[in-house]
Amino acid sequence: MKNIHNAVRQQGTTLIETMVALSIMSVMCHFALFNYQPLLINNRLDNHIAKVNRSIGLSRLNAISYSANVTLCALKNNQCNDKNWHKKLTVFTDVNEIGVFDGKDTILFHIEPTHKQDMLTYPRPFITFRYDGTPMGFHNGTFIYCPEYKKASYEGLAISISYTGRTKVKSTSKCQE
Repeated sequence: MKNIHNAVRQQGTTLIETMVALSIMSVMCHFALFNYQPLLINNRLDNHIAKVNRSIGLSRLNAISYSANVTLCALKNNQCNDKNWHKKLTVFTDVNEIGVFDGKDTILFHIEPTHKQDMLTYPRPFITFRYDGTPMGFHNGTFIYCPEYKKASYEGLAISISYTGRTKVKSTSKCQE
């Protein structure tokens, strides 16, 4: 009879064992969540820079396909604005005045704005590709995407656009300056 009683008593866990297991799990979760924020920031950085890079490539291909000028910019009052690259970007065929969206132009697609804590910059108000796929004038340059730009604690990514219209993505420390 005594052996059956001891077997029943050993099936469960004590309160102290449960509390120790929960405290170990909470410490492990704390370390996991501590490293989760940079992972989210890097994921957001990679995703948005890939969208911008694809949109530059699509703008160039549309210019070649339509044999027309195609402009990529952030519109403000139907004009391209160099201070709003972090807002919604628009790609459109640019028939009349370059860098101005008017009645003869056609919107091809939009790109969603960056995260509210991130910043995307480009040294010019717009980039326009000619029918041969090259950027018009001196519109080549470098896009710089800075995550958490107010803190300046994370490395950013840059997209360089060559004179031929090709792009190259690389890391940049300009966000930390």
